[in-house]
Amino acid sequence: MHGETKDAPELEKLSIDETSDTGEETPTEKRQTWSSQLDFIMTSVGSCVGLGNIWRFPYLCYKNGGGAFLIPYAITFFLAATPTYVAEISLGQYMSAGTTRAWKIVPLFQGLGYASQVILIYSNVYYIVVVAWALYYIAQSFTSTLPWTSCDNPWNTDRCFVSGMNYSETVTTSNCTTSTLGTNLTNCVNYTVNRGKPIDAVEEFWENKALRMSSGIEEPGSLVPGLVVALIVAWILAYVCICRGVKWTGKIVYFTAIVPYFLLLIIFIRGMTLDGATHGVIYYLKPNFSRLSDAQVWLDGATQVIYSIGVGQGYMITLGSYNKFKANSVRNGFIVICVNCLTSIFGGLAVFATLGFMSHEMNVPIEKVASSGPGLVFLTYPKAVSQMPIAPLWSVLFFLTILFVGLDSQFASVEATLTPFLDRWPKVLYKPRNRMIFVGVYCIVCFLIGLLLVTEGGVYLFRIIDFYAVSGFVLFGMVFMEVLAFGWVFGADRFYDILELMTGSRPGPWMKICWKYLSPLIINVIFWFQIVTYKPLTFDEDTKYPTWATVLGFILTFSSVACIPIVGIYKLVTAHGSLKQRLSMSVRPILKKHQIVPRWMNSNYKWTLQQYEAHDVNNPFNVNDELENISEHESS
Repeated sequence: MHGETKDAPELEKLSIDETSDTGEETPTEKRQTWSSQLDFIMTSVGSCVGLGNIWRFPYLCYKNGGGAFLIPYAITFFLAATPTYVAEISLGQYMSAGTTRAWKIVPLFQGLGYASQVILIYSNVYYIVVVAWALYYIAQSFTSTLPWTSCDNPWNTDRCFVSGMNYSETVTTSNCTTSTLGTNLTNCVNYTVNRGKPIDAVEEFWENKALRMSSGIEEPGSLVPGLVVALIVAWILAYVCICRGVKWTGKIVYFTAIVPYFLLLIIFIRGMTLDGATHGVIYYLKPNFSRLSDAQVWLDGATQVIYSIGVGQGYMITLGSYNKFKANSVRNGFIVICVNCLTSIFGGLAVFATLGFMSHEMNVPIEKVASSGPGLVFLTYPKAVSQMPIAPLWSVLFFLTILFVGLDSQFASVEATLTPFLDRWPKVLYKPRNRMIFVGVYCIVCFLIGLLLVTEGGVYLFRIIDFYAVSGFVLFGMVFMEVLAFGWVFGADRFYDILELMTGSRPGPWMKICWKYLSPLIINVIFWFQIVTYKPLTFDEDTKYPTWATVLGFILTFSSVACIPIVGIYKLVTAHGSLKQRLSMSVRPILKKHQIVPRWMNSNYKWTLQQYEAHDVNNPFNVNDELENISEHESS
C-alpha cells in the first residue's frame, strides 16, 4: 500500500482512469496552465499573505513572549506546515485537477475534497466582507479630517471620548422650568448625570457608523447601505480578476501582490521616523523565554503558521493543478512559504513601529493600545494614523494594503471553489465565454448570501463563521487527515516517486519523516488541545452568544468535516467483495497512464505514441522525453 515493496508489480495496486485515453472525452478548449512559474509563485504568495500575516502574527508574537514565540512558530513551520504545503501543491500538479478529483489519489479520502469545497464556500462569502470594510474606510478617508477623530458627529454618543482630551464619567447639568407667574424667572435644579465609561471616537465610528451594530445576533436589523455598496464593489473587483482564468489572474496578481509590499514599506519607513517607534519594535521582538513553559504559547505558534499558509482549505491544491506537469513543485513550495513567513515578521515591524508611537503619544503601555484581529485593523491603527500629520493619506495607504491582501486571498479561494465544476464539465466550461458567465453567476449568488453579513447584526454572524467554519477544529482536522493520507495510505515512498517523476529528483528524507511521523503528531496534539480547552465563542466581555448561535456554529463545523466519513463510507459500501477487499479497492489510486511512475510498471507495459498524444490535453509535457524515459526503463 505504501510503495515500500518493489518486488510486486505496483501496477496491480492501481486503477487506470480511462476518461481521456482516446481523446473522446477531450474538451475543445484545453485546461489552462500558468504562463510561467513566476505567475504561479506570485499568485500563491498573494493567496497566502493575508490579514493573518500582517495583523494576527504580530499580535500573537508580542502576546506570547516576543522573539521567543518564533521558536514554536519555527518548529511547526519546518516540521508540519512546509511538508504539508509542498504535498498539497504537488498533489494538485500531479493530478491536474481541483480538490475533489485530486483526491482520486486515495478514493477513501475523497471526502477531503468535498469538505474543502464547503469550507471554501464559507470563506468566499465571509472573507470578502473584510475587503468591503477596507473599501468603506478608504472612501471615508478621502476628507480633510478623518471622521473618527472627533465626537461632533451624528453617530457619537455622550460617552464619546477623543484620545488626549479630558473625560469625566459624571457631569453636572441643570433642569430649568419657566415660572408659572408669567415672568422671565426660571427655577433651575442642578443634578449630576453618570455618563459611564468613555468610548473612544474610533470605536464609535466602527460600531455606530461603519457597522451600525445591533445589540446582538438576535437582532439582525436592516442592511447597512454603505457596506452593501462596498460589498458590490469588492465582488466586481474579484470577478474582473478571475473571470478569464489563471492566465489572466496570473498577470493581475503582479500588481495586487506587489503593491501591498510597497505600501507596507512606506508605512514601515514612516512608522520608524515617529517618536517611540523603536520602543514598539523592541517590545514586539524582545524574547521572553519564560513564556515557553505555557502550553498556550505553543498552541498559538502552531495554529498561526498552519492558518496563515492556507493548508487544509484546498486552494493550494487548485493553484498547483494549473502548473505544468514537469514544474518543480518542491522548489516553488519552499519559495512561497518562506516569503509568507518573512512577510509576517516584516508586517509586525511596520505595525509595532506605529504602536510604539501611539504608546509614546498617549503615555500608556503598548499592551493598552494593541488588540488582535479586526480590533487592530479597524480600531487601533485608525487611531494611530489620526495622530499623524497628513492623517488621511496614511489612512488611505493603510486600508489599500488591507484591500490588496484581502483581494489576493479571495482570488485563490474563489478559483479553488469553481475549479472542480470546470473540471467536471470541461466541454462547456473551459470555453472562455461560458466560464465568464459561470463565474459571474457564482459571484452574484455569493454576494446575495453575503448580504447577511452587512446587516446591523452581520458582524456577530461574521465571527461565528470565522471561528467555527473556517478555522480551529475544522482546519486541523482537515490537515491531520491529509498528512495521514500522504504519509501512510498513499505512502510517503510512493509520493516521493511522483515528486521524482515531476521534478526529476527526490527530496531529502526529512519531508518523508514529517509526513509519516512528525506532522501527524504535531497536528494531532494541537487538535486535541483545542478540544480540551474549548470554550464557547463570545463576541466580547459584555456580549455572549445565545445557545442557538453556538449550535449554529457547530452545524457549520460538521457540515464540512462530515463529508470525510460520509464519502469514505460510500466508497466502502459501493465497492465489491469482502470488507478487506472493499478497503483495498477504496485506497487504490485512480490514475491516468501518464501519472504512473515507470518503476511501478510491468516490463510488458508500453504506450503507443497515439496514446501519449491523446491521453490528456490538460497535462502539457514533452511527449518524446516521456517516451524516452520509459524506453530506458524497459531496456534496463
